[in-house]
Amino acid sequence: MKTDKVNCLGKSLYPVLVFLAMVIGRPAYAGALGLPESTARLGYAVGVAAVSVDDPAGDTGREWTMLPMTLIHTDWLFGDIRYWSAFFYYKASLDAAVNKVGQNVEQYGLRFSLQKSLRVARLWAPWFGVGIAASRATYTTRHIVDADGFLIDTYPDREQTSVALLLNVVSEWSLTRDWDIGAKLEYAIPVDGDIDETSALITLLYRY
Repeated sequence: MKTDKVNCLGKSLYPVLVFLAMVIGRPAYAGALGLPESTARLGYAVGVAAVSVDDPAGDTGREWTMLPMTLIHTDWLFGDIRYWSAFFYYKASLDAAVNKVGQNVEQYGLRFSLQKSLRVARLWAPWFGVGIAASRATYTTRHIVDADGFLIDTYPDREQTSVALLLNVVSEWSLTRDWDIGAKLEYAIPVDGDIDETSALITLLYRY
């Protein structure tokens, strides 16, 4: 059963992984084309997210949770277009309330966006992006309570492979020649899945 779940997630992520393998290899050709070789960057991000779940047993509340680990790779593609890829992992605890299903959520996966730099002020040109995410989510300790907080019922744990549409904006500032700090806002809209998420991240990127 566990092997089947891993295979299911692998099939969902395969097209993303193939494309990432192709574009990550682009810097090797940059020198031959007379382009800057230092357009690729690796990074790490932490932040917070407001998470809710469209649970089969009923809606949940929207709760804030920490995003402790997001690994980033980004590189220029052409013109003012770049790609932004990330591996992420987090846990969230959604409290039960009247007509709200409480549960613990654990999610990990890959996100990929194409971003375009648009100048909105003389000294500010953030990156606006659209993308897709594929992830695996586990929902545990699903339950409901009454108005006094007493347990009414519990539901079985469940797992799900999810796909989401991403809308994001990133702004960055140089620290040194090779290091940048940034801020990212993103909205993940479930396409085939139950998690609705709005996140804010602080990023640290290294040009290599």
